[in-house]
Amino acid sequence: MRSTKAIRVLFVAAAVVFAGVLLVRLNRVALPDGPVDVIWDHEVCAHCKMHIGDPRFAAQLQDATGRVLNFDDPGCLVEYLEGHSTDLHAFYVRDHEGDRWLSASEAGFLPVEDSPMGYGVRAVDRSTPGANDWAWARSQALARKRRAQ
Repeated sequence: MRSTKAIRVLFVAAAVVFAGVLLVRLNRVALPDGPVDVIWDHEVCAHCKMHIGDPRFAAQLQDATGRVLNFDDPGCLVEYLEGHSTDLHAFYVRDHEGDRWLSASEAGFLPVEDSPMGYGVRAVDRSTPGANDWAWARSQALARKRRAQ
């Protein structure tokens, strides 16, 4: 009788441990491995709420919870990061010269006259002659904000 009770207690304990392990495994977020597809002209910018229609200027932020936010202009990504505390997993920008995404480490930035929201920044491969770094793109976007105020 005593051994039956001990077996029941062990069985319940094992079930509780198994359920705990299962819960932890199921709640773990699978972070994107690379950029997530955007549905052009349907998705809206996480900052300005305009439709993302020109792939040459799109940007994407992925946070540590697995949330993916899309932007219609690299400047909108800058503005979003300035106004929100984000545990960043990765960010990507579209190559203005080609049909591909560039990771933060691959991206360089050049001035442009006609970006969707007027920030005047376009992303290119960082090896492009004259390409600037993220700090430059950030300063351009913030300067535009100050001029607009």
